[in-house]
Amino acid sequence: MEKTTIRPGGVWVLGFFDGVHRGHRVLLNAAREMAGENGYVGVWSFRSLPKARELLTTPEEREALLYAAGADTVCFAAFDAVREMDGRSFFREELCGKLKPAGIVCGFNFRFGYRGQSGADALAEWGREAGIPVRVLPAAESDGRVISSTWIRQLVAEGDVERAAQLLTQPYTIRGVVEHGRHLGHTLGFPTVNLRLTPGKVAPKSGIYAARVRFPDGDTMRELPGVCNIGSRPTVNNDTGDVTVETYIIGCTADLYDARIAVSLYRYLRGEIRFPSLDALSRQIGHDAEETARYFAKKDQSNGKTE
Repeated sequence: MEKTTIRPGGVWVLGFFDGVHRGHRVLLNAAREMAGENGYVGVWSFRSLPKARELLTTPEEREALLYAAGADTVCFAAFDAVREMDGRSFFREELCGKLKPAGIVCGFNFRFGYRGQSGADALAEWGREAGIPVRVLPAAESDGRVISSTWIRQLVAEGDVERAAQLLTQPYTIRGVVEHGRHLGHTLGFPTVNLRLTPGKVAPKSGIYAARVRFPDGDTMRELPGVCNIGSRPTVNNDTGDVTVETYIIGCTADLYDARIAVSLYRYLRGEIRFPSLDALSRQIGHDAEETARYFAKKDQSNGKTE
């Protein structure tokens, strides 16, 4: 387990928590309820899993979201250190021995021990034997379907970022350092900031999105709407494997090269198109910017926000 301050007597939530979605937040809320107003809530998880898959969040993003959702501490265990343990050994050594919990919370589908041989029922039974209350929660649902990271990954990959945001409780976000591009956006009248997709994260469907961009402006952070193009830019690039995240930030004049920014995707506008000319591409970007501005004006109005 990574070096983390652990206070004995906390209520611990167990799981992987990719995306920290609505179902995960139910677990954290249950732990807070069990711990009481002045209690201590910890999250036990893995930084990564051995099976290669694209995830919704990097470990750093997941940790930050868990703290924001109410965790007092987050412990990432090393998978290799526990993968050979049988279920009882895991419960006795990893949970009781290291965490010394006053209570444990997990979802109905939590698995542990060698090859996931033990489940939530066994955890509850061993907890009773050890005098540790274990609360196993049923699945959280939306529209009659179980909320899961797998479902949300599928939504992002299909471009349905609005539905994904509802389940995540925040928009799907791409973070990175702004790279130097070909400066074609300046020529078109719509200067852009360029990122690369984060390795290991789910790639959204190629196309144009209404987005909000958070970026540094002096000593503060600003957020402005933007038009985000995820894909290979077929009008100006014949390399379909050269995928970028290229965003025109509406109303931004700052030089953001080498700055770390966050592009949050709110709505899929259209697919990528090969335009017959740069003038046609420029006109379309203008239309996309207008549609994006209308979208956020309407969204802010419905949320009661004013400039």
